Amino acid sequence: MKVLIVGGGGREHALAWKLEQSPQVDAIFCAPGNAGTEALGENVPLPPNDSAGLRKFARENQIDLTVVGPDDPLAAGLVDEFRADNLGIFGPTKAAARLESSKVFAKQLMRCTGVPTAMAGVFDQSNKACRFAEKLRYPVVIKADGLAAGKGVLIVPDAASAMQAIADIIDRHRFGSAGAQILIEEFLEGWECSLHVLVNGDHYRVLGTACDHKRLKDGNEGPNTGGMGAFSPAAAWDAELEKHFHEKIMGPLLRGLRDDKLHFSGLLFPGLMVNRGTSRVLEFNCRFGDPETQVILPRLRSDLLPLLTATIDGRIDDVKF
Repeated sequence: MKVLIVGGGGREHALAWKLEQSPQVDAIFCAPGNAGTEALGENVPLPPNDSAGLRKFARENQIDLTVVGPDDPLAAGLVDEFRADNLGIFGPTKAAARLESSKVFAKQLMRCTGVPTAMAGVFDQSNKACRFAEKLRYPVVIKADGLAAGKGVLIVPDAASAMQAIADIIDRHRFGSAGAQILIEEFLEGWECSLHVLVNGDHYRVLGTACDHKRLKDGNEGPNTGGMGAFSPAAAWDAELEKHFHEKIMGPLLRGLRDDKLHFSGLLFPGLMVNRGTSRVLEFNCRFGDPETQVILPRLRSDLLPLLTATIDGRIDDVKF
């Protein structure tokens, strides 16, 4: 098989490294790739948001499977466009990827289905958001609704900081259109855990767990980042937390997606806050995590390619790993 990996970061290098080990893979292309992927396959000078260029490359080079790394192409509908051209691709459709591309959508779905998550208010006007923020107990979390390259979540210590953040996001467009709506959430205490879950409709398998360090500075201080480092497995993840995850998070979530006539196929990456033996969802991501993929895939003894194709084909229950 010929495989195209979309993206150019450490996550994509980890994917290329793992897929290159598959006896079924004949060639790997990365768009645009990096110095690491160049040693494993061929880099293609196409940016992840060039959907027309990627489709043309996949057609002309008879690519059997495309794996999307970043969130932006998924949110823009790259999977939909590939499928319309009968090109094999791993990842959710634009509609299903709203779980990541709109935090408001994800929050509303969790509320409707009873998935445990932080309480939050949703605002598109700074004056209303500020009035809400005046009444809160601090710290609180302010999130831009849309994609902001992993930088759209702010933890603010007091009301003055909240007012500043609200004005920066809504009025000064700090995150562009991604901040047209914001969520103001309660601050959850505990330890963070990320799960990678292969999903097709009602069927899913947990691929692995990881913990990543998000704060910029030592001592868990400074602003949130897209990730400063990670380890896998999550050391404190146990059978009770696993049971809670299946029963209280994945079960209700997938039923909610089905009720909304949304079929999710791809990699679901919930970020959880764990405290006192239970967990609540911080966010959903709809692709392999960066940096989590770099520590989960080296632990995977199985061939990754059959797991991806089985997910696409709806056979994930039948695959052993």
